[in-house]
Amino acid sequence: MPTSNDMRKVLDIQDKNIVFEENCVEYGQFKGKKCKFIKGRLTYIPQECMKCHIPNEQYTVYCNGTQVSRITLPMSGVHPTYLLLKKQRFKCKECQATFTAKTPLLKEQCFISNPVKAQILDKSSMAQSVKDISRQIGVSEATTQRVINEQAKNYKTHYLWLPKHLSFDEFKYANSTMAFEYIDAEKGTIIDILPSRDSRTIKDHFLSQYGLKARKKVETVTVDMNAGYVNFIPVLFPNAKIIIDRFHIVQLINRSLNLTRVTVMNQFNTSNGEDMKKYRRLKRFWKKILKKESELSYTTYTYYALFGLRLESAIVDELLGYNTVLKETYEVYQTILMALEENDYDELVKILEKDYPLISKPMKTSLKTLKKHMKHIKNTVAYKYSNGKIEGINNKIKVLNRVAYGYRNFVNYKNRILLHFNMKPAATKQKEKTLFIAAQWLP
Repeated sequence: MPTSNDMRKVLDIQDKNIVFEENCVEYGQFKGKKCKFIKGRLTYIPQECMKCHIPNEQYTVYCNGTQVSRITLPMSGVHPTYLLLKKQRFKCKECQATFTAKTPLLKEQCFISNPVKAQILDKSSMAQSVKDISRQIGVSEATTQRVINEQAKNYKTHYLWLPKHLSFDEFKYANSTMAFEYIDAEKGTIIDILPSRDSRTIKDHFLSQYGLKARKKVETVTVDMNAGYVNFIPVLFPNAKIIIDRFHIVQLINRSLNLTRVTVMNQFNTSNGEDMKKYRRLKRFWKKILKKESELSYTTYTYYALFGLRLESAIVDELLGYNTVLKETYEVYQTILMALEENDYDELVKILEKDYPLISKPMKTSLKTLKKHMKHIKNTVAYKYSNGKIEGINNKIKVLNRVAYGYRNFVNYKNRILLHFNMKPAATKQKEKTLFIAAQWLP
Protein backbone atom coordinates (compact mmCIF):
# COMPACT_ATOMS: atom_id res chain seq x y z
CA MET A 1 0.00 0.00 0.00
CA PRO A 2 1.23 3.55 -0.60
CA THR A 3 3.07 5.32 2.19
CA SER A 4 2.37 8.87 3.38
CA ASN A 5 5.46 10.05 1.52
CA ASP A 6 4.19 8.52 -1.74
CA MET A 7 0.78 10.16 -1.34
CA ARG A 8 2.38 13.52 -0.67
CA LYS A 9 4.39 13.22 -3.89
CA VAL A 10 1.33 12.20 -5.90
CA LEU A 11 -0.70 15.12 -4.55
CA ASP A 12 2.22 17.62 -4.61
CA ILE A 13 1.92 18.22 -0.88
CA GLN A 14 5.13 19.36 0.82
CA ASP A 15 3.84 19.56 4.38
CA LYS A 16 5.30 16.54 6.22
CA ASN A 17 2.84 17.04 9.07
CA ILE A 18 0.06 15.66 6.88
CA VAL A 19 -0.09 11.89 7.25
CA PHE A 20 -1.99 9.38 5.09
CA GLU A 21 -2.95 5.92 6.25
CA GLU A 22 -3.78 2.76 4.32
CA ASN A 23 -6.99 2.68 2.28
CA CYS A 24 -7.23 6.46 2.49
CA VAL A 25 -8.84 6.89 -0.96
CA GLU A 26 -12.53 6.33 -1.53
CA TYR A 27 -15.19 7.42 -4.04
CA GLY A 28 -18.32 9.32 -3.16
CA GLN A 29 -20.58 12.11 -4.33
CA PHE A 30 -20.47 15.84 -3.75
CA LYS A 31 -22.98 18.31 -5.21
CA GLY A 32 -24.46 15.48 -7.26
CA LYS A 33 -21.16 14.56 -8.95
CA LYS A 34 -18.98 11.53 -8.45
CA CYS A 35 -15.71 12.55 -6.82
CA LYS A 36 -12.66 11.18 -5.09
CA PHE A 37 -12.08 11.67 -1.34
CA ILE A 38 -8.64 11.27 0.20
CA LYS A 39 -8.45 11.07 3.98
CA GLY A 40 -5.50 12.60 5.79
CA ARG A 41 -4.51 13.80 9.24
CA LEU A 42 -2.68 16.98 10.23
CA THR A 43 -0.94 17.06 13.59
CA TYR A 44 2.25 18.35 15.18
CA ILE A 45 3.55 19.69 18.50
CA PRO A 46 3.13 23.47 18.53
CA GLN A 47 6.04 25.55 19.79
CA GLU A 48 3.77 28.14 21.42
CA CYS A 49 0.18 29.22 21.80
CA MET A 50 -1.11 30.93 18.65
CA LYS A 51 -3.13 33.42 20.75
CA CYS A 52 -0.99 34.44 23.74
CA HIS A 53 2.33 33.15 22.32
CA ILE A 54 3.37 31.51 25.56
CA PRO A 55 6.00 28.74 24.95
CA ASN A 56 4.69 25.21 24.99
CA GLU A 57 6.54 23.89 28.04
CA GLN A 58 5.32 21.07 30.27
CA TYR A 59 2.22 20.59 28.09
CA THR A 60 1.04 24.18 28.37
CA VAL A 61 -0.61 23.59 25.00
CA TYR A 62 -2.37 20.25 24.72
CA CYS A 63 -4.49 18.39 22.14
CA ASN A 64 -8.18 19.19 22.23
CA GLY A 65 -9.99 17.08 19.63
CA THR A 66 -9.97 17.36 15.84
CA GLN A 67 -11.76 19.21 13.07
CA VAL A 68 -12.35 17.83 9.58
CA SER A 69 -12.01 20.17 6.57
CA ARG A 70 -12.87 19.38 2.97
CA ILE A 71 -10.05 20.84 0.84
CA THR A 72 -10.21 21.07 -2.94
CA LEU A 73 -7.16 19.51 -4.62
CA PRO A 74 -6.12 19.50 -8.29
CA MET A 75 -8.23 17.02 -10.21
CA SER A 76 -6.73 13.53 -10.06
CA GLY A 77 -7.81 11.42 -13.00
CA VAL A 78 -11.26 12.28 -14.32
CA HIS A 79 -13.02 13.06 -11.05
CA PRO A 80 -12.92 16.11 -8.75
CA THR A 81 -10.56 15.38 -5.87
CA TYR A 82 -11.00 16.47 -2.25
CA LEU A 83 -8.79 16.04 0.78
CA LEU A 84 -10.74 15.24 3.97
CA LEU A 85 -8.12 16.60 6.34
CA LYS A 86 -8.57 15.85 10.02
CA LYS A 87 -6.88 18.83 11.68
CA GLN A 88 -5.64 18.64 15.26
CA ARG A 89 -7.10 21.24 17.61
CA PHE A 90 -5.15 22.62 20.58
CA LYS A 91 -5.98 24.39 23.82
CA CYS A 92 -3.78 26.62 25.91
CA LYS A 93 -3.85 26.20 29.73
CA GLU A 94 -2.68 29.77 30.23
CA CYS A 95 -5.25 31.75 28.22
CA GLN A 96 -7.83 28.97 27.72
CA ALA A 97 -7.86 29.77 23.97
CA THR A 98 -8.21 27.10 21.32
CA PHE A 99 -6.74 27.00 17.83
CA THR A 100 -6.37 24.61 14.93
CA ALA A 101 -3.23 23.20 13.32
CA LYS A 102 -2.16 25.10 10.22
CA THR A 103 -0.61 23.97 6.95
CA PRO A 104 1.07 25.80 4.03
CA LEU A 105 -1.15 23.76 1.70
CA LEU A 106 -3.79 26.49 1.87
CA LYS A 107 -4.45 29.87 3.42
CA GLU A 108 -6.20 30.29 6.73
CA GLN A 109 -10.00 30.02 6.56
CA CYS A 110 -9.77 28.83 2.98
CA PHE A 111 -10.82 25.45 1.56
CA ILE A 112 -9.19 25.69 -1.89
CA SER A 113 -5.59 24.52 -1.94
CA ASN A 114 -2.75 26.64 -3.29
CA PRO A 115 -1.93 24.14 -6.09
CA VAL A 116 -5.49 24.61 -7.40
CA LYS A 117 -5.02 28.37 -7.41
CA ALA A 118 -1.69 27.92 -9.16
CA GLN A 119 -3.41 25.87 -11.87
CA ILE A 120 -6.01 28.61 -12.33
CA LEU A 121 -3.30 31.22 -12.81
CA ASP A 122 -1.32 29.00 -15.15
CA LYS A 123 -4.35 28.39 -17.38
CA SER A 124 -5.27 32.08 -17.22
CA SER A 125 -2.07 32.84 -19.10
CA MET A 126 -3.54 30.93 -22.04
CA ALA A 127 -6.41 31.85 -24.36
CA GLN A 128 -9.18 30.11 -22.43
CA SER A 129 -12.45 31.38 -21.02
CA VAL A 130 -13.07 31.51 -17.28
CA LYS A 131 -15.82 28.93 -17.72
CA ASP A 132 -13.48 26.48 -19.46
CA ILE A 133 -10.79 26.94 -16.79
CA SER A 134 -13.35 26.31 -14.05
CA ARG A 135 -14.63 23.17 -15.75
CA GLN A 136 -11.14 21.74 -16.23
CA ILE A 137 -10.02 22.36 -12.65
CA GLY A 138 -13.30 21.53 -10.93
CA VAL A 139 -14.08 24.82 -9.20
CA SER A 140 -16.76 27.45 -9.68
CA GLU A 141 -16.47 30.35 -12.12
CA ALA A 142 -16.71 32.80 -9.22
CA THR A 143 -13.72 31.13 -7.56
CA THR A 144 -11.69 31.29 -10.77
CA GLN A 145 -12.46 34.97 -11.30
CA ARG A 146 -11.73 35.75 -7.65
CA VAL A 147 -8.28 34.14 -7.89
CA ILE A 148 -7.58 36.07 -11.11
CA ASN A 149 -8.65 39.37 -9.53
CA GLU A 150 -6.57 38.72 -6.44
CA GLN A 151 -3.44 37.96 -8.45
CA ALA A 152 -3.99 40.92 -10.78
CA LYS A 153 -3.46 43.26 -7.82
CA ASN A 154 0.25 42.41 -8.07
CA TYR A 155 0.31 44.03 -11.51
CA LYS A 156 -1.44 47.22 -10.50
CA THR A 157 -0.06 50.29 -12.26
CA HIS A 158 2.21 52.50 -10.16
CA TYR A 159 1.54 56.07 -11.26
CA LEU A 160 4.96 57.46 -10.37
CA TRP A 161 6.80 57.43 -13.69
CA LEU A 162 6.33 57.00 -17.42
CA PRO A 163 8.67 55.45 -19.99
CA LYS A 164 10.38 57.71 -22.51
CA HIS A 165 8.51 56.19 -25.43
CA LEU A 166 4.76 55.51 -25.34
CA SER A 167 2.37 53.88 -27.77
CA PHE A 168 -1.40 54.58 -27.88
CA ASP A 169 -4.20 52.48 -29.35
CA GLU A 170 -7.72 51.24 -28.65
CA PHE A 171 -9.72 48.01 -28.86
CA LYS A 172 -13.39 47.02 -28.73
CA TYR A 173 -14.60 44.99 -25.78
CA ALA A 174 -18.42 45.18 -25.36
CA ASN A 175 -21.35 46.60 -27.32
CA SER A 176 -18.97 48.43 -29.66
CA THR A 177 -17.41 50.24 -26.68
CA MET A 178 -13.80 51.18 -27.36
CA ALA A 179 -11.26 50.87 -24.55
CA PHE A 180 -7.96 52.77 -24.53
CA GLU A 181 -4.55 51.31 -23.73
CA TYR A 182 -1.02 52.63 -23.61
CA ILE A 183 2.18 50.62 -23.48
CA ASP A 184 5.94 51.03 -23.28
CA ALA A 185 6.92 51.29 -26.96
CA GLU A 186 10.38 49.83 -26.30
CA LYS A 187 9.58 46.88 -24.02
CA GLY A 188 6.03 46.22 -25.25
CA THR A 189 4.63 45.98 -21.71
CA ILE A 190 1.10 47.19 -20.93
CA ILE A 191 1.09 50.17 -18.56
CA ASP A 192 -2.66 50.67 -18.13
CA ILE A 193 -6.05 50.21 -19.79
CA LEU A 194 -8.93 52.70 -19.62
CA PRO A 195 -12.63 51.85 -20.17
CA SER A 196 -13.10 54.63 -22.75
CA ARG A 197 -11.04 56.27 -25.48
CA ASP A 198 -12.70 59.70 -25.47
CA SER A 199 -10.41 62.71 -24.99
CA ARG A 200 -11.87 63.73 -21.64
CA THR A 201 -11.29 60.31 -20.04
CA ILE A 202 -7.72 60.09 -21.31
CA LYS A 203 -6.80 63.65 -20.33
CA ASP A 204 -8.31 63.31 -16.86
CA HIS A 205 -6.44 60.05 -16.36
CA PHE A 206 -2.98 61.38 -17.19
CA LEU A 207 -3.48 64.74 -15.46
CA SER A 208 -4.78 63.18 -12.23
CA GLN A 209 -2.50 60.13 -12.03
CA TYR A 210 0.83 61.50 -13.28
CA GLY A 211 2.67 64.61 -12.22
CA LEU A 212 4.10 67.13 -14.67
CA LYS A 213 7.62 65.92 -13.96
CA ALA A 214 6.77 62.36 -15.06
CA ARG A 215 4.90 63.57 -18.16
CA LYS A 216 7.77 65.81 -19.23
CA LYS A 217 10.09 62.80 -19.41
CA VAL A 218 8.07 61.29 -22.28
CA GLU A 219 10.01 61.83 -25.51
CA THR A 220 7.79 60.19 -28.14
CA VAL A 221 4.20 59.00 -28.45
CA THR A 222 3.33 56.68 -31.34
CA VAL A 223 -0.28 56.83 -32.54
CA ASP A 224 -2.41 56.22 -35.60
CA MET A 225 -3.91 59.15 -37.51
CA ASN A 226 -6.58 59.73 -34.87
CA ALA A 227 -7.12 63.49 -34.71
CA GLY A 228 -8.16 63.31 -31.06
CA TYR A 229 -4.82 61.92 -29.93
CA VAL A 230 -2.84 64.44 -31.96
CA ASN A 231 -4.76 67.33 -30.37
CA PHE A 232 -4.28 66.51 -26.68
CA ILE A 233 -0.82 64.89 -26.67
CA PRO A 234 1.04 68.26 -26.63
CA VAL A 235 -1.04 69.29 -23.61
CA LEU A 236 -0.28 66.12 -21.64
CA PHE A 237 3.33 65.62 -22.71
CA PRO A 238 5.01 68.99 -23.37
CA ASN A 239 8.31 67.51 -24.58
CA ALA A 240 6.95 64.55 -26.57
CA LYS A 241 7.13 64.20 -30.33
CA ILE A 242 4.19 62.57 -32.07
CA ILE A 243 5.02 59.64 -34.35
CA ILE A 244 2.43 58.51 -36.89
CA ASP A 245 2.57 54.74 -37.12
CA ARG A 246 4.15 53.64 -40.41
CA PHE A 247 1.66 50.80 -40.86
CA HIS A 248 -1.30 53.17 -40.80
CA ILE A 249 0.31 55.37 -43.46
CA VAL A 250 0.78 52.38 -45.75
CA GLN A 251 -2.69 51.10 -44.90
CA LEU A 252 -4.23 54.45 -45.87
CA ILE A 253 -2.79 54.53 -49.39
CA ASN A 254 -3.20 50.76 -49.74
CA ARG A 255 -6.94 51.01 -49.21
CA SER A 256 -7.16 53.95 -51.61
CA LEU A 257 -5.47 51.97 -54.39
CA ASN A 258 -7.62 48.92 -53.72
CA LEU A 259 -10.78 51.04 -53.78
CA THR A 260 -9.62 52.47 -57.11
CA ARG A 261 -9.19 48.94 -58.48
CA VAL A 262 -12.72 47.99 -57.42
CA THR A 263 -14.15 51.15 -58.98
CA VAL A 264 -12.37 50.47 -62.28
CA MET A 265 -13.40 46.83 -62.17
CA ASN A 266 -17.08 47.73 -61.75
CA GLN A 267 -16.99 49.97 -64.81
CA PHE A 268 -16.58 46.99 -67.14
CA ASN A 269 -19.56 45.60 -68.99
CA THR A 270 -19.55 41.99 -67.79
CA SER A 271 -21.89 40.92 -70.58
CA ASN A 272 -19.05 41.63 -73.00
CA GLY A 273 -16.51 38.80 -73.27
CA GLU A 274 -13.38 40.99 -73.32
CA ASP A 275 -14.57 43.18 -70.45
CA MET A 276 -15.51 40.10 -68.45
CA LYS A 277 -11.97 38.78 -68.84
CA LYS A 278 -10.51 42.07 -67.58
CA TYR A 279 -12.98 42.08 -64.69
CA ARG A 280 -12.00 38.57 -63.63
CA ARG A 281 -8.30 39.33 -63.88
CA LEU A 282 -8.54 42.46 -61.74
CA LYS A 283 -10.62 40.59 -59.19
CA ARG A 284 -8.33 37.55 -59.01
CA PHE A 285 -4.93 39.26 -58.95
CA TRP A 286 -5.67 42.20 -56.64
CA LYS A 287 -2.79 41.30 -54.32
CA LYS A 288 -0.22 41.76 -57.08
CA ILE A 289 -1.35 45.33 -57.64
CA LEU A 290 -0.88 46.10 -53.94
CA LYS A 291 2.51 44.39 -53.82
CA LYS A 292 5.70 46.46 -53.67
CA GLU A 293 7.16 46.94 -57.12
CA SER A 294 10.61 45.92 -55.87
CA GLU A 295 9.23 42.55 -54.75
CA LEU A 296 7.75 41.61 -58.13
CA SER A 297 9.51 38.91 -60.14
CA TYR A 298 11.09 40.13 -63.38
CA THR A 299 12.98 36.96 -64.35
CA THR A 300 10.93 33.86 -63.46
CA TYR A 301 8.11 32.70 -65.70
CA THR A 302 5.18 31.12 -63.87
CA TYR A 303 1.84 29.78 -65.01
CA TYR A 304 -1.08 31.97 -63.91
CA ALA A 305 -4.77 31.27 -64.41
CA LEU A 306 -6.40 33.65 -66.94
CA PHE A 307 -2.92 34.61 -68.21
CA GLY A 308 -0.89 31.50 -68.89
CA LEU A 309 2.92 31.46 -68.65
CA ARG A 310 3.92 35.00 -67.70
CA LEU A 311 6.29 37.13 -65.66
CA GLU A 312 4.73 38.51 -62.52
CA SER A 313 5.76 42.04 -63.49
CA ALA A 314 4.17 41.59 -66.93
CA ILE A 315 0.85 40.66 -65.32
CA VAL A 316 0.85 43.86 -63.25
CA ASP A 317 1.71 45.95 -66.35
CA GLU A 318 -1.19 44.44 -68.26
CA LEU A 319 -3.64 45.01 -65.40
CA LEU A 320 -2.58 48.65 -65.12
CA GLY A 321 -3.00 49.07 -68.86
CA TYR A 322 -6.76 48.58 -68.53
CA ASN A 323 -7.27 52.07 -67.08
CA THR A 324 -5.24 55.30 -66.95
CA VAL A 325 -6.56 56.36 -63.54
CA LEU A 326 -5.57 53.01 -62.04
CA LYS A 327 -2.09 53.26 -63.55
CA GLU A 328 -1.46 56.82 -62.30
CA THR A 329 -2.76 55.94 -58.85
CA TYR A 330 -0.52 52.87 -58.76
CA GLU A 331 2.57 54.92 -59.60
CA VAL A 332 1.87 57.42 -56.81
CA TYR A 333 1.30 54.51 -54.43
CA GLN A 334 4.65 52.93 -55.32
CA THR A 335 6.61 56.18 -54.99
CA ILE A 336 5.23 56.74 -51.48
CA LEU A 337 6.10 53.18 -50.49
CA MET A 338 9.64 53.64 -51.78
CA ALA A 339 10.10 56.92 -49.91
CA LEU A 340 8.89 55.35 -46.68
CA GLU A 341 11.10 52.30 -47.14
CA GLU A 342 14.17 54.50 -47.60
CA ASN A 343 13.09 56.91 -44.83
CA ASP A 344 13.44 59.78 -47.32
CA TYR A 345 11.34 62.58 -45.85
CA ASP A 346 12.36 65.16 -48.47
CA GLU A 347 11.28 62.85 -51.28
CA LEU A 348 7.99 62.21 -49.52
CA VAL A 349 7.35 65.95 -49.27
CA LYS A 350 8.05 66.36 -53.01
CA ILE A 351 5.62 63.56 -53.84
CA LEU A 352 2.82 65.07 -51.76
CA GLU A 353 3.36 68.60 -53.09
CA LYS A 354 2.92 67.53 -56.73
CA ASP A 355 -0.40 67.85 -58.50
CA TYR A 356 -1.90 64.61 -59.82
CA PRO A 357 -4.97 65.37 -61.94
CA LEU A 358 -5.39 61.77 -63.17
CA ILE A 359 -5.31 59.86 -59.89
CA SER A 360 -8.49 58.59 -58.25
CA LYS A 361 -10.54 60.57 -55.75
CA PRO A 362 -9.79 58.17 -52.81
CA MET A 363 -6.06 58.59 -53.39
CA LYS A 364 -6.42 62.39 -53.54
CA THR A 365 -8.19 62.27 -50.18
CA SER A 366 -5.42 60.09 -48.75
CA LEU A 367 -2.71 62.47 -49.98
CA LYS A 368 -4.59 65.35 -48.39
CA THR A 369 -4.66 63.46 -45.09
CA LEU A 370 -0.92 62.77 -45.30
CA LYS A 371 -0.21 66.46 -45.95
CA LYS A 372 -2.16 67.31 -42.82
CA HIS A 373 0.10 65.05 -40.73
CA MET A 374 3.44 65.82 -42.44
CA LYS A 375 4.84 67.39 -39.28
CA HIS A 376 4.39 64.10 -37.43
CA ILE A 377 5.29 61.88 -40.39
CA LYS A 378 8.73 63.51 -40.24
CA ASN A 379 9.14 61.84 -36.84
CA THR A 380 8.00 58.55 -38.38
CA VAL A 381 11.05 58.39 -40.66
CA ALA A 382 13.36 59.79 -37.97
CA TYR A 383 12.51 57.27 -35.21
CA LYS A 384 12.37 53.48 -35.17
CA TYR A 385 9.23 53.23 -33.02
CA SER A 386 5.90 51.98 -34.32
CA ASN A 387 2.59 50.57 -33.10
CA GLY A 388 3.58 47.04 -34.09
CA LYS A 389 3.81 45.77 -30.51
CA ILE A 390 0.52 47.29 -29.39
CA GLU A 391 -1.26 45.96 -32.49
CA GLY A 392 0.03 42.48 -31.63
CA ILE A 393 -1.25 42.91 -28.08
CA ASN A 394 -4.65 43.96 -29.41
CA ASN A 395 -4.87 40.83 -31.56
CA LYS A 396 -4.37 38.66 -28.48
CA ILE A 397 -6.86 40.74 -26.49
CA LYS A 398 -9.46 40.15 -29.18
CA VAL A 399 -8.82 36.40 -28.93
CA LEU A 400 -9.45 36.52 -25.17
CA ASN A 401 -12.69 38.40 -25.79
CA ARG A 402 -13.79 35.98 -28.50
CA VAL A 403 -13.17 32.74 -26.56
CA ALA A 404 -15.14 34.19 -23.64
CA TYR A 405 -17.96 35.41 -25.92
CA GLY A 406 -17.43 38.91 -24.55
CA TYR A 407 -17.01 40.47 -21.10
CA ARG A 408 -19.73 42.49 -19.39
CA ASN A 409 -17.50 43.58 -16.51
CA PHE A 410 -14.60 45.77 -17.65
CA VAL A 411 -12.61 45.25 -14.43
CA ASN A 412 -12.69 41.46 -14.85
CA TYR A 413 -11.68 41.83 -18.48
CA LYS A 414 -8.80 44.15 -17.59
CA ASN A 415 -7.54 41.80 -14.85
CA ARG A 416 -7.62 38.86 -17.26
CA ILE A 417 -5.63 40.85 -19.83
CA LEU A 418 -3.00 41.87 -17.27
CA LEU A 419 -2.65 38.29 -16.06
CA HIS A 420 -2.48 36.90 -19.60
CA PHE A 421 0.38 39.15 -20.66
CA ASN A 422 2.34 39.28 -17.40
CA MET A 423 2.25 35.58 -16.56
CA LYS A 424 2.46 33.91 -19.96
CA PRO A 425 5.67 31.82 -19.87
CA ALA A 426 7.87 30.80 -22.77
CA ALA A 427 7.09 27.36 -24.21
CA THR A 428 10.42 25.91 -23.04
CA LYS A 429 9.93 27.20 -19.48
CA GLN A 430 6.32 26.19 -18.90
CA LYS A 431 7.07 23.79 -16.05
CA GLU A 432 9.44 26.17 -14.25
CA LYS A 433 6.92 28.99 -14.52
CA THR A 434 4.13 26.83 -13.11
CA LEU A 435 6.26 25.89 -10.11
CA PHE A 436 7.15 29.53 -9.56
CA ILE A 437 3.47 30.53 -9.62
CA ALA A 438 2.62 27.80 -7.13
CA ALA A 439 5.39 28.94 -4.80
CA GLN A 440 3.89 32.43 -4.69
CA TRP A 441 0.75 31.08 -3.03
CA LEU A 442 2.69 29.43 -0.23
CA PRO A 443 3.11 31.42 3.02
